[in-house]
Amino acid sequence: MKLPSPPRPIPHLIPLLFVPVLLLASCQSGNDRADGNLLPTQAEAGTVWQGDHSSAAERAYVVARDSGEWSALWARVGEPAPSSLPGGRMAVAVFLGPRDSAGYGVTVDSVQQKGADLIVGYHEMVPGPAQAVAQMRTSPYAIRLLPSVAGTPKFVRGK
Repeated sequence: MKLPSPPRPIPHLIPLLFVPVLLLASCQSGNDRADGNLLPTQAEAGTVWQGDHSSAAERAYVVARDSGEWSALWARVGEPAPSSLPGGRMAVAVFLGPRDSAGYGVTVDSVQQKGADLIVGYHEMVPGPAQAVAQMRTSPYAIRLLPSVAGTPKFVRGK
């Protein structure tokens, strides 16, 4: 008696077996996020700076791609740069300018390249009408490092 041979794979189904593997691999490749965000989902230490007090006298959006721009960015903060701008990196920053109370803040949460534009998404935190806040001058800011890319920066406030 001859034993039946094992079933043969159906050739057109074999590529379908690899689709989940490819999708998982693309999701785990550092900064190459599926949503096109150039910022990593988990920020590395030394790549994010935020604070309530800066020397910025007005709202400003800043991109630093070289050491001179990096130093000028930190002059707006009112502190010396924590280190030199790492090679292959650039920085984006949002300065809100003076506020009459605490409770304000800003975060840079996305950077996407769309054609010739570099879209920098940020969110502002504003104290609610019933929120107790200290009555003091603040000037919030947020800075993010990311891989250096070309493009004309456009800052977009999220809702």
